[in-house]
Amino acid sequence: MKTKFSTPLRLLAGAGIACLLAVSAVRANGVALADDAPDHYVVKKGDTLWAISKRFLKDPWRWPEIWGMNKDQIKNPHLIYPGNMVVLERGPDGPRLRLAGSASDAGGPTHQGRPVIKLSPQARATPIDREAIPSIPPREIDPYLTRPLVVSPTALETAPKIIAGSERRVALTVGNVAYASGLDEKAGSSWNVYRPGRALKSPGKDEVLGYEAIYLGDARVNRFGEASTLQIVDAKEEIQVGDRLVPVQKDRVVNYVPHAPAAKVQGSIIALTGAVAEAGTGTVVALDVGENASLELGHVLAVYRPGVSIDTKKHFFDYKAKPLRAPDERVALVFVFRVFEKVAYALILDTQRSVFLGDMVRNP
Repeated sequence: MKTKFSTPLRLLAGAGIACLLAVSAVRANGVALADDAPDHYVVKKGDTLWAISKRFLKDPWRWPEIWGMNKDQIKNPHLIYPGNMVVLERGPDGPRLRLAGSASDAGGPTHQGRPVIKLSPQARATPIDREAIPSIPPREIDPYLTRPLVVSPTALETAPKIIAGSERRVALTVGNVAYASGLDEKAGSSWNVYRPGRALKSPGKDEVLGYEAIYLGDARVNRFGEASTLQIVDAKEEIQVGDRLVPVQKDRVVNYVPHAPAAKVQGSIIALTGAVAEAGTGTVVALDVGENASLELGHVLAVYRPGVSIDTKKHFFDYKAKPLRAPDERVALVFVFRVFEKVAYALILDTQRSVFLGDMVRNP
């Protein structure tokens, strides 16, 4: 791994759309519209970019193509806000989308029953109390955005640790005082508490891709020293002597739109969060591909169930026949929101069937 703790990236301050109102027409390159794609849509509070994409496109990850966005614009797009209007234009060069400010732009004259919307360039003042819409639902992934989910084999071994509890406690919870060694005052007074978790491996392989860091809670340092005094301020699980401490990470805003990987991606689902046997929409999953497969924030991947092998010998009395394999079945789409060197975390967005450990992920 490149670092002991991967730099946290904040995905949800808002994802948006780079679409200057005076750009030339963009060929859609075969982008298919949804069957009931509207002529325009007014963005509402609670919308996500993914949900709006689905209103217009059969393949929501092709959103950048219909806007004519380049790679830099995908990573650093303009934001869209509740009240903005997304307008669909159907021209000889294929469909394209534009942003038309607010719903009031739709008032006035109509043509063949449709509103005529003025799309001249204009400057817009964005009130600071309005929140841009996120790429995907924030509630499901908030706990995974600012914490080191995957660490190297030695990362937690060398981290500061809890060495004792007050009154000889070995199990700690909210309000308890503890003592820790190795704390650096320059890192601040707020710390997360972790315990090394299971090794992450690809199906059928022995290589350890990393170790899960199990988040246990939060602690605040009262006094620094060789044995610093701290208080447990939040506990998701029971905290014990020997658990490790990591400085609380600051958020960094990264705005990405959903898009397909340019390079070929082939991987597997190696963990389902929440101790579940199968997963559906809204579940976070871990993948055995990351920066080593050129994955980046906002990539959309398809989840496939390996096709079953059908033995025809028994039913057709053809004992020389080889087993036949059914095609792989696409069961879901996932949105990548955290990327490490060899592992990535993604949110399941759309499911046709349940997702299981070992299911494959590849380009949509």
